[in-house]
Amino acid sequence: MSGSCANLVGEGVIRGVLGAVDCQTRAFAEAGYSSLTSASSGFQIALTALLTIYVALVGYRMLFASEGAKLSDAPGIALKIGAILALVTSWATFQTLVFDVAAKAPREIAAAVAAPLQANSSSLASDPVNGLQAAYDQLTRSAVAFGATVPPNAKAYSSPAASAAEALSAASGALFMTTAGVIAGATLAIGALTAVGPVFIAMFLMPATRGLFSGWVRALGAASMVLMLGWLGIVLLLSVLEPWLIALAREQQENLLHPQTATSAAALVAVFSFGQVGLLIAACVVAFSFRVRQAAAGIGRRLAPSAPTAPAPAAPEPSRAQRLAFDLQRDPAPAETRARTLEVAAATLAGGRHTVDVKHQPRLGDDYRRPAVTTRRLKVTR
Repeated sequence: MSGSCANLVGEGVIRGVLGAVDCQTRAFAEAGYSSLTSASSGFQIALTALLTIYVALVGYRMLFASEGAKLSDAPGIALKIGAILALVTSWATFQTLVFDVAAKAPREIAAAVAAPLQANSSSLASDPVNGLQAAYDQLTRSAVAFGATVPPNAKAYSSPAASAAEALSAASGALFMTTAGVIAGATLAIGALTAVGPVFIAMFLMPATRGLFSGWVRALGAASMVLMLGWLGIVLLLSVLEPWLIALAREQQENLLHPQTATSAAALVAVFSFGQVGLLIAACVVAFSFRVRQAAAGIGRRLAPSAPTAPAPAAPEPSRAQRLAFDLQRDPAPAETRARTLEVAAATLAGGRHTVDVKHQPRLGDDYRRPAVTTRRLKVTR
């Protein structure tokens, strides 16, 4: 334990846990990042090889216009490579853009949202860490005070005082686990994720490994949202619980302990504990709905120019003979009239009563004019 972190020993359970976790997590994240990105580490060699392969693939795509690659994509590719190199080679940049955003921003946002509840400087909510410590100490002292009034041989919950002592003892444990325990766990998760952050940031280069980067961002976002909602729940809990803690302290000083006050305070802590668990689930659901691949695809579709549609090929111009044949097939009435006239004339010259069958064979283009085969009987009488 470092010297600054060792000074937190003896500051109280909640102060000591939160302070030690915050101090050690920051030191661990920085040490892990520095060890991973040092010049002699295997990660740097792997990153150099990965960048070489990526640049070669990009050059091949642009050279042969593979998959619609264009020279106009070069600035975006260069910006992506520069951002990755800046994050995996400089702890100052990584700390500002990743660690501080994940660890500090949630508490600042929670403080801004809960500012109306923290307006009174004398309230426990004005300083959540010290307020939590005071609430935990008061619940523990009240549990001990109620337990002292119970006979030594009495069983648990055998009297109202014994029930109050058990309820306050359980409430102090639930208060610690759902407040300081949640905040400390989320802080530890942020420290571990940021320590290995350069590995996942480098995976953003290749589309095949981009899903791992997306999962890392979702996990980091979930831990950050747990921090933010956890601090908001703590401020609200302290604001609601403060009058009951004051009543417990006054009754303890006057040696007039009322089990009803203790049971009510323990019930409030239990209700807020269940609410804190619900907030944790909500934070995870919101954070894990983030998708880097879908977001990038949507941006690419909005930025990519629409491909021009190729004009339909024009039909070849028909020749003069084809136009003439088409016209004859389309309008066969003159030819049929001449054929019937010749047949009538032949029958008249024959000088008798004859029946002439004129059969019309189907022609191209006649389907919409008449049936496929028609028979007309012309009777000519001399």
